[in-house]
Amino acid sequence: MKIKITGSRTIDGTNKNLTISNLKKINVLFGKNATGKSSFLRALYQSDAENYHLVVPERGGTGMQYSSGMLDQENSDQQKKRARNKNFDSEYRNRAISRATGILTSVGYKTIHNVKADHVSGEELTNLFRVILPEFKVQFSGNAPFNLEIYREDNGKEEKITDTIQLSSGQAEALSLAADIITQAVFWQKSKKTLLIDEPDAHLHIDLENRFAIFVNEIVTKFDIQIIIATHSSGLIASLLSLTEDVGIVCFDKRSEKISAIQKDQAAIFTNLLSIELALAVVLNRKIVIVEGNDDFLVWNQAARSPNFEDIALIQANGGDILKYKKNAEKILETALDNPNKSGITILDGDNKGEFTNQESDILPCERLKCYSLENLLLTNELLAEMKDPIDLNDELEKLKNEGDLSEEEKAQVDQIIKDKKNTKISKNLIKKLHLHIDDHSSSRDWRILIGKRLGVGKPTGELANFLGTEIVNYLWQD
Repeated sequence: MKIKITGSRTIDGTNKNLTISNLKKINVLFGKNATGKSSFLRALYQSDAENYHLVVPERGGTGMQYSSGMLDQENSDQQKKRARNKNFDSEYRNRAISRATGILTSVGYKTIHNVKADHVSGEELTNLFRVILPEFKVQFSGNAPFNLEIYREDNGKEEKITDTIQLSSGQAEALSLAADIITQAVFWQKSKKTLLIDEPDAHLHIDLENRFAIFVNEIVTKFDIQIIIATHSSGLIASLLSLTEDVGIVCFDKRSEKISAIQKDQAAIFTNLLSIELALAVVLNRKIVIVEGNDDFLVWNQAARSPNFEDIALIQANGGDILKYKKNAEKILETALDNPNKSGITILDGDNKGEFTNQESDILPCERLKCYSLENLLLTNELLAEMKDPIDLNDELEKLKNEGDLSEEEKAQVDQIIKDKKNTKISKNLIKKLHLHIDDHSSSRDWRILIGKRLGVGKPTGELANFLGTEIVNYLWQD
């Protein structure tokens, strides 16, 4: 990982040197227009195409077609540099899809034929697309050349995507972003190289910005690469800061020749994100829901996308900081509302971490899930029926324990789940393995999206309602 980089940027028509230090795994270049953010990224890439890759989604063109000629260009450092030497690339999206098809073809072939891929599986890759665009399915074709196919799901029907005219501008941007970043990450995994992303937030709604932040964090964690992002979006910055400690903020101005990245303040609660979401809640009279982390956000965000689910302002806290988020949000609401009555809830896991006592005056009172955490919802009867019907859960768990690739700790967790699926802690790795084992369609849908879609169907009943708890169900699904 690079701690310090030196390059040049164009300020008012003049090239000026700039050194940035104190870099982290994820870094954000933030500043006014004409401070040289884009030109700095472009100059870095032009100086060392072997160790940098430049993503320019805002200037992306209209096509989403595979081209062997473009794949040849993308495989040549010199031709790639020539295509990215200006602040415009009319063929960016075609390049992203062509490179995605080329680089992922071998992974797709191995996935189709059950051959072990190096460090990454086709299912992991296709599920990464679902993180940023849950309504789309990305899969490998079943026949040679085993390339990438993209489908939009709508009311049980699938539409194959071959051109951006079938998409909104935000969807086209998110899809090409995902294709470019995932394929380069696969190509570079564990190589300590750096992705440069220029203004990914163009055309992205705040919902997609938050999903993009989660996507970036998963890419960095899974593939061990460094990312530098130029953006004007305070919402994107706040989302990244809420996800990880490993973020550096580089504040650009026109004068400085040396800039040190600002590190996340461990004691701070990021009021930028809170102010944006709370402002929307106040103006649009939305219920406010604070949740513990990115998995919880993805579930509830997916639920909220359904027309059957009441519109909410969703705030993603940083795990153990959730009670601080609640306190800060209530302070802001007290100043914004004439009559600050109950305006939402703060949803905590059922693990009994974080002590609280609700007061009559609380604007965002706390409610705990009645199960250990949101992962346990996947094992309710209602979700199991979505994955496989009929199903004997204990029988499937025994098969997974005996036949699956589980650690001894995970096998012990499975034994506990068989005894008490409601109150047993399920690790992040184990929930993925459970979903992969049980769900007949696990290759095309993420477990978090699956839960969210089920919650979006209507007011929960049965075991699902029992795991969520009466207080949460009655508040979020009031008649």
